[in-house]
Amino acid sequence: MSSTLSVEKVGKLLQRAGFQVANNLPSKSCFDLVARRDNLLMLLKVLANVDALKDEQGRELRTLARLLSATPLVVGEKTRKSEMLDGVVYGRCGIPTINFSTFRRFILEDVWPVALARRGGLYIRVDGEALRRAREGKGLSLGNLAERIGVSRKAIYEYERNEMDATLETALKIEDELDADIIIPVDLSEWRSIYDYEEREEEGEEQEWEDELEKEVFEALSDLGFKVILARRAPFDALTADQKEECLVVTGVGRASERTIEKRIIVLEKLSWVAQKLAMFVMDKNKKITGTRVPIFSKEEIESMKEPEELLRRVQRSN
Repeated sequence: MSSTLSVEKVGKLLQRAGFQVANNLPSKSCFDLVARRDNLLMLLKVLANVDALKDEQGRELRTLARLLSATPLVVGEKTRKSEMLDGVVYGRCGIPTINFSTFRRFILEDVWPVALARRGGLYIRVDGEALRRAREGKGLSLGNLAERIGVSRKAIYEYERNEMDATLETALKIEDELDADIIIPVDLSEWRSIYDYEEREEEGEEQEWEDELEKEVFEALSDLGFKVILARRAPFDALTADQKEECLVVTGVGRASERTIEKRIIVLEKLSWVAQKLAMFVMDKNKKITGTRVPIFSKEEIESMKEPEELLRRVQRSN
């Protein structure tokens, strides 16, 4: 496989498939694209070598995906050791990881990958009920089928109870023996259970402010009763949420004098539009920014508010 994978290539494929796409995001972000089609929202990281994904990037990508009800996905070409196989879901930092060919078939043809790469080889999720019906239809006992396939009786029993995955070789043998489809494709939207990843309160890291402005803004939001989840490796600075995390506002913070302030706001607007989330930007002082629907507040405005509903009403009116 030639090294032609790029964020632009992935973005064009998504647009071709009818997705709304936000790209042109900062290169050091934990995701490179945000894409939505109907109810499917994805946060995508594109890497030629998927082992280049850093733990801290993966941790933040998982947290943001969970909060935004999105599917995180890494699209790549190879690992440190070899090229990635078609139809196989790898795991990097608890995030489903596939090659571009697999991604292309998923996006354009709705063909899902079938195998999970785990320590020891490739594994398949077996449809236990389909397996049991096909076995009984052939008049085979658990032991008969096990003997023909070359596995233990207990293994067949566990497959039928959906308690154990089969190796790719075993699953193909079973399908051939029973002339039945028993393989369950991998549902990428169920990403938190693909590798039995144990969810943690990952946004509970100690708050480390970038500067005094950020500290003052986020402390003011906290005083209003909001929960502030920092986003150090995203194209925005934080998610501002109510205590139940049911209402989220994608939040940027910056100084009016910043040379790139307008570009940051444009990126924030496109990202929040695709993700269908509220957005706001807070500056150190008032500055008129034209051509955007993102509400812009000064630090003093936030500090003067008495109730969280006041901020939410103003944000909702603008978005």
